[in-house]
Amino acid sequence: RLVIIVLNGDPATPTTLNLEQNFCSINNPTVANIQVNETNVVFYTSLLGGTLIAPTTALTNRIYYATIQDGLCESQNRLAITVTVSDPATPTTDNTDQIFCAANNPTVSDLEVNESSVVYYNLANGGTPLDPTTPLTNGTYFVSQIDGIGCQSTTRLAITVTITVV
Repeated sequence: RLVIIVLNGDPATPTTLNLEQNFCSINNPTVANIQVNETNVVFYTSLLGGTLIAPTTALTNRIYYATIQDGLCESQNRLAITVTVSDPATPTTDNTDQIFCAANNPTVSDLEVNESSVVYYNLANGGTPLDPTTPLTNGTYFVSQIDGIGCQSTTRLAITVTITVV
């Protein structure tokens, strides 16, 4: 006897909680960071055909098309997820060398920048944000701009501070 088994599987189309997903460039997001509800999901560059995208590929502003692979078959319908990667501009100032009088007890909030939604650091990269009430000392401070979704600029503005004593 000859037995022929035909498997005609079509895994379901993947699902997500959000068809439009935002990421911050400073976090170095990859395709693996796209939120889907199922496992064994892979992404393509187009709705039909296209190139399979490795999970380690850096995200860019585009539409990613998701399918489920179950080991035998792949879902026929692809889920389109629009990705936006945000990188706010580096903040600006009219003076990168700022001088303060010690008698005025200057704090981080006294640093002059042209934007209002900013965070201050004592490191060019990484680190913990400084509290705006932190007293200024001689040295360099770094400022990152924050956009409406909470992303910080990947490049920080450097401001050199000099505290004078009269």
